[in-house]
Amino acid sequence: MKQSLLTMLSALLLCISMLAAIIYGLGTSPELMHSLMLRTAPPDQTGLPAKQYTPMARMITSYLKGNGSFQLVFSIDGTEYAAFNQKEQTHMADVQQLFQLCSHVSLGSAILTLVGWLTSRRSPSFWRNVRRTVCCVLTCVTCLVLLACIDFNSLFILFHRIAFTNDLWLLDPSTDLLIRLMPIEFFVSYAAIIGGLWLLGMVALLVVSTISIRKAKKGSEIP
Repeated sequence: MKQSLLTMLSALLLCISMLAAIIYGLGTSPELMHSLMLRTAPPDQTGLPAKQYTPMARMITSYLKGNGSFQLVFSIDGTEYAAFNQKEQTHMADVQQLFQLCSHVSLGSAILTLVGWLTSRRSPSFWRNVRRTVCCVLTCVTCLVLLACIDFNSLFILFHRIAFTNDLWLLDPSTDLLIRLMPIEFFVSYAAIIGGLWLLGMVALLVVSTISIRKAKKGSEIP
């Protein structure tokens, strides 16, 4: 019983570790952020010059990794502008902490998963418990995806209310560049890419566990 629980816990941690690693990796990719900002928030909607999108994406992703400050100064017709106000900078400091948490969760969960698997891998029901856990996680995530398809905006708001202890995430498009650069379509696109990659990892884990179960059955049938 203890080994089964340990196996299921370590499999759950692996699922969490994969998701956290994907979120951190994609969220800190300047190329992906640049392309999504241009597609979902073009210069004519944001007021940010097109040539500033590349340095903007590099600054944001570098900041999410823990480097530098959240600000971009650019000039238009000789006049200098600071892209973000104090409210936006304070909010992004909170977001930076979430990304650092993703990094720590990914590493910590991976280590705990390795320890759990090394401890319980000799259990006859090891791969069955792994497959059971993955199926349960996928069922829960499927329900979440269905809710997102019905009303992504409400789910997005709920996430922010849970993740942040203040209302700094409530930005005004007329005064805050950040919300113009990252409209709801921006986050929908990010969520789709993150979910797709994570789903591939989960399917791979299901395939590996199924193959291992069949091999174990064949081995036990050999006289």
